[in-house]
Amino acid sequence: MSPTLEFLLIAFQFVARLVVPFVLFFGVLYLGKRWLEPRIEIASRLPKIKMPFNLHPVIVAGVCLVAITIIGVVGYTLATNQFVDLMILFRDAVVLAYMFFLRIVAPLVGLFLAGLWLERKLNPDAARTRRSLAERLPVLQRIKLPQVSTRGLAAIFCIALLWITAIGIAISRFFFGLGYTTNLTDEYPWGIWIGFDVVSGVALAAGGFVLAGTVHVFNIKKYHPIVRPAILTALLGYLLVIVGLLFDLGRWYNVWHPIFMWNIHSPMFEVAWCVMLYTTVLLLEFSPIIFEKFNLQWPLKVMRAITIPLVILGMCLSTLHQSSLGSLFLIAPEKINPLWYTPLLPVFFFISAVIVGLGMTILESNLSARALGREIESDLLVGLGRVASWVIAFYLAFRAYDIVSRGALGYAFQPGFHATIFWAEIMLGFVTPMVLMAFKQLRAKPGIVFLSGGLIVGGVVFNRLNTALLGWWSYVNGGPIYVPSMNELVVTISLVSVGVVVFGLAAKFLPVFVHGEEPAHA
Repeated sequence: MSPTLEFLLIAFQFVARLVVPFVLFFGVLYLGKRWLEPRIEIASRLPKIKMPFNLHPVIVAGVCLVAITIIGVVGYTLATNQFVDLMILFRDAVVLAYMFFLRIVAPLVGLFLAGLWLERKLNPDAARTRRSLAERLPVLQRIKLPQVSTRGLAAIFCIALLWITAIGIAISRFFFGLGYTTNLTDEYPWGIWIGFDVVSGVALAAGGFVLAGTVHVFNIKKYHPIVRPAILTALLGYLLVIVGLLFDLGRWYNVWHPIFMWNIHSPMFEVAWCVMLYTTVLLLEFSPIIFEKFNLQWPLKVMRAITIPLVILGMCLSTLHQSSLGSLFLIAPEKINPLWYTPLLPVFFFISAVIVGLGMTILESNLSARALGREIESDLLVGLGRVASWVIAFYLAFRAYDIVSRGALGYAFQPGFHATIFWAEIMLGFVTPMVLMAFKQLRAKPGIVFLSGGLIVGGVVFNRLNTALLGWWSYVNGGPIYVPSMNELVVTISLVSVGVVVFGLAAKFLPVFVHGEEPAHA
């Protein structure tokens, strides 16, 4: 018997064992309900259960059954190390479906939209007399579609094109491997997906624990209006970091192994557990926004009661894994220039995470205010900028002491690539925003505050890329170097765009931006 046929038989037996009890159980309940209803007048006393989207209970049960079956099959194949067989089984179908969409559906939709646009331009009267799409499809009348300008339509088209391309690259990467889509080699097993998507992404999400700790632990309540956007940014950042890590892992389907296979001597084990736990904490910290939207008072009270313990736990987890990311590079002392390699990398990673948490909050608040038409919280951002300048000063002094004490200062004055990017990182990413935020007259200008936040974010990201990629000796000694492929860049840009779009949708439909302080019982 072939392995594929054997796998199909095992999967069929698993599904049959799962489906038959499910159908029998609910079938007996349904028949009992039909038999009891005309005999016992209990229907009027039972609470009415509203099904999602007003669907029939049988449809909801069928959807649940399909979901349970999929989860069960995937879990079974993972547990029995047969997931590769399952992936090979569906690979061709997924590729054919994507190619059908790309070569047939997408061109037809594009031609249809282009025809509508030409008709409106060439024959406006005919376009006015035609019934609208909402009139032809009554289901759309329940959905309030936003009015989109021509510039907005162009942006939507570009984002859709980017995401369609990223989906194709994702199919290639997950079904055919890293070598098929990346420029990674044995010399450079980590590329931009680690250097930016993971290492930089975790740092950019540090605003969540910085602002949550400031408001709930240190009790500085005036920053409460910007703590929710910071938590949302952190949550999206960590979710996208997990997706980026899936792209970079060779056997991505084994990402669940750290849950059961513990290696307490590995920094990766600590990072994996802290990221999982802190993402869970962020979901819980963000949940009151969902509960407020749907007026769920009981879970809202519970979450408000445990807010402070959750925030303290989140701060502890963030401190652990923000520093442990620096520990990952301690294994490569001969590969990284001493301007970036130091035994104190974990400490510097944590301090710079605090800095970029403040800078990212400034940047996000400015951008969201301009995009959503809100008023910028200038006084709050000025306070964050002032604190950031002091933390940057401490970071620069500590880093200068470290470089001098290790005898690595001479590398900063050797003409070449590494010295150039080192001084660009220090001067543009740290010294300039520190100076701008140190003077009250400059902090009073919103444009300067926004520029400083952008420079801080760029400086810390540049520092992460220098540590993870550009600061390696092979970039200056004629050895092999790594240049990310277009596929890697498209995936990275797509992940960033997904975060921006989801943040905008959440800000539009959820009470993310609030005014004033939290209720006293929170």
